[in-house]
Amino acid sequence: MSMSQNLFQPQILTPTLVARRIQTELDQMGQIQVEGEITGLTRASSGHVYFQIKDKDANLKAVVWRGQANRSNISVAKNGLMVVASGNLVVYQPRSEYQMVVLSIKPQGDGALRLAFEKLKNKLQTEGLFDIDRKRQVSLPPHRVAVLTSEDSAACQDFFTTAVKRFKSVNLSLYPVRVQGKGAAEEMAEALADLNNWGGFDLVVITRGGGSLEDLWAFNEEVLIRAVSSSRLPVLAAIGHSTDLSLTEMAADLKAITPTGAAEMLFPDDSIRLRLLDDTIRNLKRAAQSQLSAIEASLKDLRRRLVQSSASITSPAQTVDELEQRLKRASSVSLGTACSRLREAIRILELKSPHQEIKRRHQEHSRLSTALLTSTKRLLDSKQANANNLTARLGSVSPLKVLERGYAVVTGPDDRVVRRASVLSPGDAITVRLSHGSLTAAVTGTDSSGVN
Repeated sequence: MSMSQNLFQPQILTPTLVARRIQTELDQMGQIQVEGEITGLTRASSGHVYFQIKDKDANLKAVVWRGQANRSNISVAKNGLMVVASGNLVVYQPRSEYQMVVLSIKPQGDGALRLAFEKLKNKLQTEGLFDIDRKRQVSLPPHRVAVLTSEDSAACQDFFTTAVKRFKSVNLSLYPVRVQGKGAAEEMAEALADLNNWGGFDLVVITRGGGSLEDLWAFNEEVLIRAVSSSRLPVLAAIGHSTDLSLTEMAADLKAITPTGAAEMLFPDDSIRLRLLDDTIRNLKRAAQSQLSAIEASLKDLRRRLVQSSASITSPAQTVDELEQRLKRASSVSLGTACSRLREAIRILELKSPHQEIKRRHQEHSRLSTALLTSTKRLLDSKQANANNLTARLGSVSPLKVLERGYAVVTGPDDRVVRRASVLSPGDAITVRLSHGSLTAAVTGTDSSGVN
């Protein structure tokens, strides 16, 4: 009876056997590809790289072993990067966890674009294309402006409407171009070259509305950025929204966060200036009318007195002539005074023009920008010298210096540093790292005696 019961009892497994069975199942899957976002990335001193690949519902632990790190494109891996990782699933027996041993990594979607963005930005920054001293001065407000944008876009409508509303005397010329898709960057670069050849413009505005990184990618292509940097005409770039920053904007002489903001930056509000001028003219007319009313009152009084004293005047005709001359002189003086006051008021109004204030503020901005650049360079030089000093001090205490004196670092089968002989057994594979190179060996025997 007991033998019959034993035949039907389930097999009792150990954790090790469970891990081995799971590994067997995972091995049958072969190499897999997993798409997700890198998170929790760390680079261990051993050279191994640990991270997780996540989506909205789950995380998968992953590792790139040291020997594979230089061949798996792991150098591109960063937290937040979307990738497709290729490799095998394995069970880590000590903790009964499974993880992916990654053999290669390939950026995906926006991740690939962001890597390309950073690579090109660093290259052009090294060449000095974004330096402040390359920016051209722009006189505001410009009178002839060329606009590069899509003819039917909201950006075009916003810029033109705002510019004309604020500064009616501006001369705007639209050069319609594609601002998205393959070939758009080359088309905008050619249009900018045409405008430079034609001449006659005070400024070129390159603008479009917001969108994804892929939608705005034309403004991150090298051909357009170099065209903007080498343009003889000043360039203002207003690309996307406040959260967007393109390399074209970094190379331009001026940038604005939106097409509407670009128009507001370039053109003063005519309505304010006209309202001030109207108020001044109205006050001057009121003062002149008051002066004329006083003169007419004096004339009436003189005529009344003339009639009253006409009987005693020996030469009425001559007296009337003298009075008329005096009246004309008084009127001329009063009108001359009124005209002088009017001219003076207009002169004062011109001195207080928003254009003069904008020009002064622009000069002050240029002065402060230069001072900021000088101060920043001085600070960076100081920080660089400090960093060089710390690097030299760090090198003097580097573990590599210890290895050069004849010591070695031994790691066991699990790639952990071996500090006690008791953790190894005969037959275990070990790696001995020297000052130059490393050795792979097997333990033939251990001796736990000596200093612990």
